[in-house]
Amino acid sequence: MRHIIRSRLLPAETGPKWLQSSVSLYKGSLLEVSGHLPEFERRSFGLTQETGARSRLNERLDMIVRRPTDMDPTCVPVGVVSKGYALVPHSEVIRVVQKGLASIGQDTQEASAELELTDYGERMALSVYLPEKHWFHPGDGKPMALRLECRNSVDGSTRFKAFLGWFRFVCSNGLVIGVTRFDVRRRHVGDMALSDIGRALAGGIRASEEEKRNFIKWRDKAVEPERIRAWVEKDLRKGWGFKAAARAWHIARTGWDGTIIGPYKDRTPTTIEVENASYVPGCPPQALNLYDISQILAWLARDRRDLEEQLQWREQISGLLKPLMN
Repeated sequence: MRHIIRSRLLPAETGPKWLQSSVSLYKGSLLEVSGHLPEFERRSFGLTQETGARSRLNERLDMIVRRPTDMDPTCVPVGVVSKGYALVPHSEVIRVVQKGLASIGQDTQEASAELELTDYGERMALSVYLPEKHWFHPGDGKPMALRLECRNSVDGSTRFKAFLGWFRFVCSNGLVIGVTRFDVRRRHVGDMALSDIGRALAGGIRASEEEKRNFIKWRDKAVEPERIRAWVEKDLRKGWGFKAAARAWHIARTGWDGTIIGPYKDRTPTTIEVENASYVPGCPPQALNLYDISQILAWLARDRRDLEEQLQWREQISGLLKPLMN
């Protein structure tokens, strides 16, 4: 599978970000994308004086340094950490992911994967798609794949996470399975227990059958336009703000994402003037059920520029839908 690099083709001001760092996207097999991961090491934290003499080392702190790569023959410092910080290399996360996949009988070499990497490689978001037997088919020919997602940093800026999520290919958006029930999160201090990836994978697969049943309930749960309107005005506006609520209402009525063009004064998310911006792939011209609404929310979450914020919004989807479930 040919690699695709996304952020290098987009202007820096519009491309994806992760804590203000630009992000590159690589697609391929797990083996292929792992080849893009740089290596890191920790070094004593000190300075070189103008005379060339070395200053006293900091007794409490270390530096994390990216080693030279094929694209850059220099070392680059990427962070300063405490002596108690446990450096967890991205390559170690890959190794444990491969072990976890093998435990469920998946080919660890050919598993389809996506890798998002910051400029210096200090932060990594890895998604590995599970076999099709674990997918959800809603009946519209647009399946949702189940995938293992891992996030890691070597500089302490993002804690390690491993969780299962649903990904709808037609519109490139996702839902987090069970919100965070089978989420594994650890700080980089002491024993990281990366073996918990296997626990998250096994537990998430068991829960996925319940999630599929919930999706069917969402698909069969009709929601009238006036009820969607009231939910947008109250619950969604409170949770995600005026602009997201207005866009959701426009998508629910037209199948198109929208841009607010009218004045805000004396307007609400369902009365402000909005014009069509882009068609939302896989979205019906009118939202009729909870499943349709869930996909609108996933689309809006995907549109957040920062990767951490995308995940936060994805985790909130099930909670936002609760007022519409009764």
